[in-house]
Order: sequence, then C-alpha cells, then structure tokens
Amino acid sequence: MRASITIAGYLLAALFLTVTLAGQDRSNAPSTYPPYTRPISSYAPPRTPDGQPDISGLYVAIPLPRSIETPLVPVPNRQSRANSEFSYSLNERPKLPEGAVARPVGVDPPDGRIPLTPAALARRKEIIANQEKIEYLDGRVLCLAPGVPRTTIPAPVVGYQILQKPGHVVIFYEQNHLYRTIPLDGRPPLDANVRKAMGVSRGHWEGNVLVVEVTNFTNNLSNNWVIGAISATPGVPAESLTTGHGIPHSDLYRVTERYTPIDANTIHYEARIEDPNVFTQPWTIAYYAFARAPKGYVPVEYACFEGNDKNLLLMTNTDISAIRVQVP
Repeated sequence: MRASITIAGYLLAALFLTVTLAGQDRSNAPSTYPPYTRPISSYAPPRTPDGQPDISGLYVAIPLPRSIETPLVPVPNRQSRANSEFSYSLNERPKLPEGAVARPVGVDPPDGRIPLTPAALARRKEIIANQEKIEYLDGRVLCLAPGVPRTTIPAPVVGYQILQKPGHVVIFYEQNHLYRTIPLDGRPPLDANVRKAMGVSRGHWEGNVLVVEVTNFTNNLSNNWVIGAISATPGVPAESLTTGHGIPHSDLYRVTERYTPIDANTIHYEARIEDPNVFTQPWTIAYYAFARAPKGYVPVEYACFEGNDKNLLLMTNTDISAIRVQVP
C-alpha cells in the first residue's frame, strides 16, 4: 500500500503545487537566520557489544521546515517552500525537536545560496529550461539511485533502518531499496576507477557522532543530481529555484556526513559537499533528519516504475510515449 501512496504523493505534489504555494502563510518566518552551530547534546546512547554508540532501529523522516536553498533571483510574492507541505504519511508526521530553528537546509554559506561556478550555473539553467525532454529529467523520476546526500532528504512515505554489527554501520533506505555498508575499521577508499551511484563510504565515531566520508560517485549520468526536494517548481527558472534541483556533480565530488543523536528518538544530519568543478567553495546542509519510527512501522516494497508514461506526463509534462519500445 505504501508504494502506491508514494506515487500518489508525488502526483499530488506536482498537480497541486501552484495552489499550495499561493495559499502559504510564512509571515512569521524570519528573513535572516542565526549563524549555524552544530547541535550539542548531553544524550549518551547505549553501547553495542563492540562498543559503538547504539543508534540502530527504524526511523522516519522529519519533514523539512523550509526550502533547500536561497534563490539567486527570488520570485516576487513567493515564499520559502518547505517539503513538509507535500509529505503524506500513514502515521502522524514527526515534528522538529523543541527549540529547533526552522530554517533552510543550506546553512553554509550563511546566505543559503548554493555556491555554483559560472559553468555549473549555466548547466543548471540548461537542465531546468529543458524539463520537457527526457534526457534532462530528474534521475529520481527515472528511478535512478539519488546518491548522497540526496537520499537523506525527506521524501513522501519513506523510512530508514540503521543496523550495526562489529566494525560496520548499515543504512537501509526504504526509497528504491537502497542501502549503504559503512566500514569503521579505517580502511582506505576503493580505487578511483571503482564508482558507485551511492558512492563509497568510510566511517568513524567522534564521540557519539557518526562521521562518514563518501567518495567514488558515479558521474556518467548527468541526471544524478547532488540534491533536490520533491519536484522542481514548474515554470520557475533555475536561478529562482529553492529546491536544489538540476546540479550534476563531477568525478571530484565528495561528501562528509555527520549523524548526531540528539536523544533516544532523534538524529541530526549534516553534510559538507565538495566539488571544485561545480562549486566555488564547499557548502554545508544541516537539519533534523530522523525520528524514531512509531511502534508497528514496517518498511515495505517501494515501487518505482521507470518509463510509466502517464505518470511522467502528469508529473513533468514530458510525453515519452513516442519513444517507448513495444515488446510483444
């Protein structure tokens, strides 16, 4: 059932986006935010048999309270879009921890803008201006693995499971049945010629914080974007987006993640993103990401139907019926 609802959630987000944006009331949202500081928690998680801080269990996503980025050219009368408006769940949606600042995901640079090189910005404009062509479509629409950190950006009705065994942490994503095995033994990354859609992860603990270096990403598909929340707003140019869409990475792409347990039920997420071919400087996203799943929550099949021409037409206004191959 959850797979069907997931598809419906994306369709509803696309179909009713204009109406929802027009009805938003963000009059209480601050125009500026305090400088980002990493959360400090006195919570001491229990230990696994091999001494790791125990953060294992089932989690659901905490909806983002604000957008991904500050646009270069804001659209008049259009407020910061949050993906929580479109996140449907079979369970009550988790809330931000008490005292948390509701702010955009991009926290450094402090202005929230993604520091794109001129070439990367030109490429982004080309991608967003051609969303009616299948070769420019979002890789998630095409059922491609979204990579890191994008796979941690909340999506409708998607859960996570963290498993721990001696020397390893494993993260299972309900979305697309993806998983990552994170060794903790200090081994080096794989050879640079070995590349994976979710990258190659190497982790270690800094106190109770899990730090993961991710390298060796596949870069042979320009549809594999660095980040993106829900769907890009139809008709909005690249320089006015708030959703992070349309930014492919190069073979120098690198991500450093930090998973901080705030209490027994909440994990804060931070990712420092580096790629000198795409960004003029490293930039950082941070937000409260995981809430302990309610009792009885079970990850189920996540169905992504590549080439579903009717859904693609509804979600993106891209007609692929003429290029489908009819198999007897």
